[in-house]
Amino acid sequence: MFLEVKKNPQVYVQNKDMDQINLAPVTSNFRINMALIAEVSSYSLKEPKQKRTLTGHDFELPINTRVIHLEMSYTHSTHKTMLDSTHQHTVNERYSYKLVFLPEAEDEFLRIRSIIDGQTVA
Repeated sequence: MFLEVKKNPQVYVQNKDMDQINLAPVTSNFRINMALIAEVSSYSLKEPKQKRTLTGHDFELPINTRVIHLEMSYTHSTHKTMLDSTHQHTVNERYSYKLVFLPEAEDEFLRIRSIIDGQTVA
């Protein structure tokens, strides 16, 4: 099953390889394979946060911006070779995505949250 994130100017995405200050607007629909999601967390911002678009425009995420953090399974990960003074080894790093919903995108946040909750056994 796939989680479809729909094009919305009030929704942003960030992945593990991006600078933590950068966010990319969701300018087209995309899907995330739900079978590869290992952990999910969500929260609301309690204070404003400064961010930057990929084009370099600074903007502020207001209070009550909602965030869904998706930590992917190890089958959806990257391998990095690490060198130290005596050993060489490979580190397996899980991929992650953050979906950031401005307060105006509450409906889209609730839609995605209900899909995720529907896949959760309590």
